Amino acid sequence: MEAAEEVYHEIEFQAQQLEYDYYSLCVRHPVPFTRPKVAFYTNYPEAWVSYYQAKNFLAIDPVLNPENFSQGHLMWNDDLFSEAQPLWEAARAHGLRRGVTQYLMLPNRALGFLSFSRSSAREIPILSDELQLKMQLLVRESLMALMRLNDEIVMTPEMNFSKREKEILKWTAEGKTSAEIAMILSISENTVNFHQKNMQKKINAPNKTQVACYAAATGLI
Repeated sequence: MEAAEEVYHEIEFQAQQLEYDYYSLCVRHPVPFTRPKVAFYTNYPEAWVSYYQAKNFLAIDPVLNPENFSQGHLMWNDDLFSEAQPLWEAARAHGLRRGVTQYLMLPNRALGFLSFSRSSAREIPILSDELQLKMQLLVRESLMALMRLNDEIVMTPEMNFSKREKEILKWTAEGKTSAEIAMILSISENTVNFHQKNMQKKINAPNKTQVACYAAATGLI
């Protein structure tokens, strides 16, 4: 696939093949730590998207909690939404009466959640294992394609660090001081500090600790 739009068109087509009306691809990033970046692309009704955002349902949505995925894909039901009744009731009121979600962790540690939903309350004529396999393949291929395209939805803060900078980052993450890193790498302490400052500038970080934490959280080191 050569464009993100092709990826989303394929997701929509596959959803329809499985007799679902809507899809949503949501990506939760590991950083910033206090308010992680969340991006999504969907063909949900605009009224539902606006209502969902206005009510901040993201904070209580159980289909975006990886701890709920103990057995592969996640079917939407009353038990799943037992602690998010306002969300479940509002979703059904907006025509989302059945759904399923599958998730995948990306190499940059972001979590991608692919959801299909439908307005009909009847069961779909497909075995659970078959549905799970198809969604696993689709979420993996879709997210990997978007990463190859450097699509914004899947990209964490850009950290283009040199080999030397990554070496310094690893030792910083281990708690080593600039003086200790200088001894380990057989370079001057001034050189270590220069690289630390340069990395801070690259991602607009206030200190070297944040740089190391972000790099670790996103799988860079």
